[in-house]
Amino acid sequence: MSATKQDIIRSASKMFKEKGFLATSIQEIALDCSIAKGSVYKYFPSKEDLLCAVFDECQTDYFDRAEHLQKTETGTPKEGLVNQIVFRFQYFIEYRHIMVDFTDLPITQYPAFHAIRTHVRARMMEWHRSWLLEVYGESIEPFLWDLIFIYRAILKDYLQRMINELTQLSIEDTAWFIVDKLDALVEHMTRSDSKGLLGRSAYEKFIHSGANDWEEEKGRIAKELFGTVAARLEVWPGGTARRKELQEIARLLGEEIAQAQPRRPLIQALCAYLEQEQELRSLVIQLRQIVLGEQG
Repeated sequence: MSATKQDIIRSASKMFKEKGFLATSIQEIALDCSIAKGSVYKYFPSKEDLLCAVFDECQTDYFDRAEHLQKTETGTPKEGLVNQIVFRFQYFIEYRHIMVDFTDLPITQYPAFHAIRTHVRARMMEWHRSWLLEVYGESIEPFLWDLIFIYRAILKDYLQRMINELTQLSIEDTAWFIVDKLDALVEHMTRSDSKGLLGRSAYEKFIHSGANDWEEEKGRIAKELFGTVAARLEVWPGGTARRKELQEIARLLGEEIAQAQPRRPLIQALCAYLEQEQELRSLVIQLRQIVLGEQG
């Protein structure tokens, strides 16, 4: 019997779903397809290549079904978001050995892994963005990226709870609980006129983390953060003298950052001075961490 590439992916998907990647052998997949082991390698040079193909097919199926659910939704946008969360949890629990375990497997340095991870991350983040805007409208634009990352973290954490804890949470109750907390967060951030901490650059860094062009990404992020600091100083409410003093410190910091070999102690000292101002503290800390490669 001969088997097509799709037949092999289908068998691998079934076995990875049931047993996981590490517990499944190429021989078992070949037997399931009723072909010789060598026939699998004609299409897939390694088991890692096969996993990438399976994962890519699963995520494509996920988005196809999520988009169909969106098109057939008859309730309010908020009810639609709840239904999306319910579907997400159901799908990821069913395919957890593929969709959830994928990033924890020992293939993080595999070339195909980075391409698929970047693609899926970008598509998922865009999906989150579009749904949050659909439910809450353009009023969340000032803190949109913060809300996306918070929402993503909540989804990830509760999914892990559902998979790993003995007491099974109700998927529907959990979905409504998450949206209820998003409501409260959006209301608070809107009422407090929050501008958020994260921008588009945080999204780009997340999507491309691990990519070879990180140095270029880092420069763009630092430039954006510095620009935000300068913009805030332009409308500084603390008096003209203090504003000019802070602007001079920021100017010196910008010049030092632009040097081919910036002096680390000087950057630390200038940042420490600016960090005294609560309005600048978070931005400057992020800038310092990016420029100096510090972790907190």
